[in-house]
Formats: sequence, structure tokens, C-alpha cells
Amino acid sequence: MKEKLKIGILLNKTTIPSWEFHILNELSNSDFAKIVLLIRNKSKYLSEGKRKWSLVNTVFELLEKADKRIFKEKLDYNLQKDVTDLLKDVSEIDIYPGNDFSNDSFNMHAISEIKKLNLDIIIKFGFHILKGDVLKIPKYGIWTYSIDNYTLNNIINSGFWEVIRNHPVTCSNLAILKENSDEKKVIFSSWESTCPYSININRNRIFWRSTLFIPRIMNGLNKYGDNYLSSLENKYNLAGINKESLSQTPSFLTASKDILNYIIVAAKQIYKKVFYTDSFNWQLSFNIENGNNGYSTNFSSFKKLLSPKGIFWADPFVIAKNDHYYIFVEEFIYRKNKAHISVLKLDDTGNLLSSQRIIERPYHMSYPFVFKIDGTYYMIPETSKNRTIELYKCSDFPYKWEFDRNIMENISAVDTTLLYYENKWWLFTSLDQTDNISGSSTELFLFYTDNIFSDNWKSHPCNPIVSDVRNARPAGKLFIHEDKIYRPAQDCSVRYGKGFSLNQITKLTDTEYNETVFSKIEPVWDKKLKGTHTFNFDKDFTIIDAYSFRKRTSII
Repeated sequence: MKEKLKIGILLNKTTIPSWEFHILNELSNSDFAKIVLLIRNKSKYLSEGKRKWSLVNTVFELLEKADKRIFKEKLDYNLQKDVTDLLKDVSEIDIYPGNDFSNDSFNMHAISEIKKLNLDIIIKFGFHILKGDVLKIPKYGIWTYSIDNYTLNNIINSGFWEVIRNHPVTCSNLAILKENSDEKKVIFSSWESTCPYSININRNRIFWRSTLFIPRIMNGLNKYGDNYLSSLENKYNLAGINKESLSQTPSFLTASKDILNYIIVAAKQIYKKVFYTDSFNWQLSFNIENGNNGYSTNFSSFKKLLSPKGIFWADPFVIAKNDHYYIFVEEFIYRKNKAHISVLKLDDTGNLLSSQRIIERPYHMSYPFVFKIDGTYYMIPETSKNRTIELYKCSDFPYKWEFDRNIMENISAVDTTLLYYENKWWLFTSLDQTDNISGSSTELFLFYTDNIFSDNWKSHPCNPIVSDVRNARPAGKLFIHEDKIYRPAQDCSVRYGKGFSLNQITKLTDTEYNETVFSKIEPVWDKKLKGTHTFNFDKDFTIIDAYSFRKRTSII
């Protein structure tokens, strides 16, 4: 077993927010890290979290308090917890910075004592500006979050401006402080969908999401070595700290406009929540280009394929076979609030011939990813409600399917999609590791194996390979076009299924992964549509889904 990383913690006080406590608890119980030092800030000038008085700041504080009271979360990221028992066996050093909050007050004795412990990493959960010799002590530097606002005056906490100014995403970063510089080396970035109506909910999402970063990266560093950390620095070298959430207090006029805009947006969201259902009106659209084997993106010319009343069809996957098109879909029944898997049979001109239910379980099913191995068709439907990734085998195409095995269990995975490439099976899936605080649309994970029927699925060292709600969640089968690999991905910023992108995979090995956005699609061809989130094709047939909002007064 490898030696655990030695960790030091910078704290302003021993009572800390729940999200920080959660990280320290994870590290304390891990097999890859050990907390060996607590460095406490004993400055008499400590004023963490206090804003300089102004009318604007007072209004903001009242707004935040009202928001938190209305949109109170069960698992509050900011609930204060005492860390004393957790760190009872940890060495302590007290530091007495001056009123400039720099580490010039880290005297030579303190520096010498800290050096004796041969720390690998120091986590900054306190103090303010750090400069000087302390930055040189830990082997892998001092790690800090962009969402930690340890500034002196006019502090506006993270997740505030994104809601007030109606930004679609909220960014959080983990970075390493550079020596004698205000700059930071970003080693992880994540973009969460901004909650458009609540500051508190938005903060809760980004702070609990951020608890995942440090344990993941320390585990990877311990497992894969220095090259792992260097690869993260290279990957995120263009990422910047989200400065707007830390901006100075605006003028009263600007603040008034911001708050008015926020109230209007929040009112619209509440109106939509009251008068429209969470289940949308979905519809399918397709295009047939005879003689052209390839996909079409001229969506305005697509022909609609409407479902009967009381249900919707979504998540379409197509197989072209024997002069017919077989469309595998999620068939959702409104009155049951649950879906199963059905197949639609179309003739060679796109006329619907039949629809038939083929797989149903007590739990919700969707996203019927269909693929072929040695002449036999298989399916991996989305079964996150059962906390499984399930594999089905077709015994008589397209109507008879039999359960084959669970590929993975005890996992909250959605929209699993496979690719066979260079003699390996690559499994792309979106996982929720926030206990449903944020959901499954923000992070994409990759696993691989030589044999799809074995249990030997290996987690890719770059996991999560994407942490961005705008292009993480799968939106259809991966495909190779002109020797380039493309991955359809959902854009779930602002709301679920707002659009999708085609991402080009530029690096895919068992040690590296990279992709870039090739194109983005939103349903601009029809003003009634609010989103689209699945794209698939086979031979000359291309199909997508799209939705409009559904009123609660709709007749089922």
C-alpha cells in the first residue's frame, strides 16, 4: 500500500461550515490521505465574512436572508460544525498574522515547525492573503477554492451574482497558490447549472459539488503519482477563477437594476412551476435522405412523429433494417409518471406502422441505447431509479428482449452510452455523487474494458472527464465521421434538455481524454419548442426529440 499523503489544514476557527467539515471527514477516513497538522489563525483582526456597511450591502443581506428562509435546504452547506473531535489527534500550530492578513507574520519558528512535518499539501480553509515561505513548504502546494471568499471588505459570497444577473452556469475551481503571486494554478473546474430563482439553492449545489474535488484529486495523486497532477494543470491551464462572484459592491442604481431583473426572472420561474408540469410535451422529428448515409442537421425540414394523447415518446435510438426503421424510445405515461421502453416501426418513407411495449420494470426506464455485437442486438436502458446499469439481449429483433446482467450496481448513472474503439469498450455515463443535491447532468465518467461481458470495468484516471452541465450528459450514440469521433452531449444549463452539442473527441486512451465542442444545437427552428436533448441516426435516417412546456390543466 502506498504511503498516505500528509495534509495540513489552515483554519480561522474550529467551527466550520458543513461542506468543509465533509471534506475533512472524507480525508480522515480515507486510505490515501492523513491530516497531520492544523494551522489556526489567531489574529485579533480576523473579520471573516463581514461586509463594509453600505445601503447596497444591507439590501443584499436582507435579500439573502429572505431567500434562505423561503428556500431552506435540508442539507445546508453552511450549517456550522465543530471540527475539534475530528482533529483531536492532529498537531496544532497557532499563527498570529497582522492586520494585513499576509503570512509575513508566519515567523521563522512557525515556518521551521511546519517544515518538520514534510507536508504534501496544505488546504486553505481560512486566512486571507498568503505570501512568502509558507507557499514553498508543502510538496504539492497550498490548495484553495475559488468559492472561498476570504477577502477583507465588501464580501459577496459565491453563487450570488450568477443568480442575480441570470447567468446560466456557476463556476467553481480548485487551485494551487503560486509563490509570491496572486495567480493560481487551476487543477479542477466545474460548471453547475445556476438556480434561476434562489441564491441559497444555488450555493448549496456548488458547495456540495465542490466537496468532491479534493478527495478525488488526492486519491488520483496518491494512485497515479506526480504526472497525474501535472496533467490536471495542463488540462485547466486556460481556466480562470470566477472573478465576478468576488466583485466589489456595485452602485445603488446598478444594484437596483440587478435586483429588479432577479425578481422578474424568479417570478417567471415560480409562475412556470405553478402552471406547468415537470414532465414536458415531447415530440420526435426525423429526416430521411435517400441514398445518403450520414446524419442531417437541417432540423427545420424534419417531419414530426407525434405520440398519442396521454403519453410522450423521447430518447429515440434508430436501427435501419430490412427496408424499415425501428425507433426505440422512452414511452412515458403521464398519469403514472413513469416510463417503459417501446419500439416504433416505420416504413421506408417514414410512415408509422406500429408501436409496441418491449421492456417494462417497476422502476422508470428511458434512454434505450441499442447496439450490436456479432450480429446480436443489445440494449442498455437508463435505470437510475434502480441504481443499476443493466444490459439486455435481443432474442428476436425487435420485440423480444431478455435481461442479461447488471454491468454496474449501487450506482446513480444516467444515459449510459458505449463505444467500441481500438479493441476496447468505452462506457460513458453521467453519475450523481451529490446524493441528488445537484443531480446527474453535471459530470461525465468514463470506464473501459476489453470484454463487455466481464465485470472488469476500469475507471478512467481522468474521471470525471467532463464536469460541465453544458456538455456532460450523453445525448445519443457516439459516432465516427471522416475519421473523427463525435459525442452528442446535452446542455442542461438553465433547465434540463435545453439543447445539445456535438463534441469532437480529440484524445481517447486508457490514460488520456480530451474533447472540444464542435457545434451546438437549440430548437431555434420552432418558437414553440423550449429544448431538445437526443440526436441519433442510422444510414439515411436522422431523428431527434424536442419539447414544449406542458400545462397542468392539460387533459390526459
